[in-house]
Amino acid sequence: MAPLSEAEQLTTLLELQRDLALEANVDKVLLRITLAATHMLDADRATLYVVDQAKNLIWSRVLTEGGERGESVAQIREIRLPLDGRGLATEVARNGHLLRIDDPYDDPRFDPSVDARTGYRTRSILVVPIDSRDRRRLGVLQAVNHKDGPFHPEEERYAVALASSAGVALEYVQLSTELAAERLRVVKVAEEERHRLARDLHDGVAQTLANAALGIELAGRRAKQDVSGALSDLEQLRGRLVESQKGLRDILFALRPVMLEDGGLAPAVRALVDRIDGTNGSKVIARRVDAPDRLAPEVEAGAFTVIREAANNAVKTGRAPQVAIDVYEEGGQVIAMVEDNGKGFDVGATLADYGSRGSLGLLQMRESARLIGAQLSLDSSPGQGTRVRLTIPVQ
Repeated sequence: MAPLSEAEQLTTLLELQRDLALEANVDKVLLRITLAATHMLDADRATLYVVDQAKNLIWSRVLTEGGERGESVAQIREIRLPLDGRGLATEVARNGHLLRIDDPYDDPRFDPSVDARTGYRTRSILVVPIDSRDRRRLGVLQAVNHKDGPFHPEEERYAVALASSAGVALEYVQLSTELAAERLRVVKVAEEERHRLARDLHDGVAQTLANAALGIELAGRRAKQDVSGALSDLEQLRGRLVESQKGLRDILFALRPVMLEDGGLAPAVRALVDRIDGTNGSKVIARRVDAPDRLAPEVEAGAFTVIREAANNAVKTGRAPQVAIDVYEEGGQVIAMVEDNGKGFDVGATLADYGSRGSLGLLQMRESARLIGAQLSLDSSPGQGTRVRLTIPVQ
């Protein structure tokens, strides 16, 4: 078969880019690029390896044929190679240099064990790195056995062009995967919030109302014989209902603080201070609460979520004698800080354990800060109190 002309090479590249536009399925990306590489480079076969820095390996999935009793069965076989191991693909993944090897068996970096297992003979090989636009190593494209012997210098140029298209495609796959993970994190935070709301309603308001209904029934029976005693029982029920009403207002405040919508962060923080001051004996103060310029509603809502969660943690979990809240504008940024002198905690150990514990707290604060583009810092250690600082850029 005659090699492809320049026009045919360009057509193949354009078709590849068209086919991979907005393709989020990594297996389709691997298959389409390796087919194009085999065709463009006049190779016997090609493999696209994806770099996984977290697991220190490169991997690929290839379509093979096999089966029993002569039957042809298509199978997906996954290849995993240690990033620090021997091999031309891993060498390129580490150093990012293109390799064109005319006789791999004379190269000490070549690992012949795969040929030994499969019976395949590698005669020539071309390996190019695949990078993202910010120069992160995403993968490696490897073509094996040019039909006419060694790969030609001009095919290096085609391989680099293929790697560029592969980099765009893999970067889109990576971004799509990260976006899906982000959506799951947001769903998890919302689900945790709903669970907490359900617990608060069940353990507080719902239990009080159920007990009140029973108490009213008992008071009605008692009134037939002891009116004054029944009135005393009803007065006690009234006190419990008033307390339950306060709990319900706390839940509504957490869900939709009217002060935040009407006045912004500063009035909402002052309302929060008035509401939680005295909880578990904690003295909560608004230390420096100015009135910064109004931010976007979603930014104010996210910032208030962080402030409220940090303050509630201090008075309920940290058992802090004093909690101070600051909200002010400085240097083109809004600074929100919650500082307490409570028992503190090991930040690293707590964050590491959050996935297995599945509770809300710090997870909600981190996600709220990330979603509004703010920087969250936690400074705490056992016995030394806690400081939560949120830095919000002002657009």
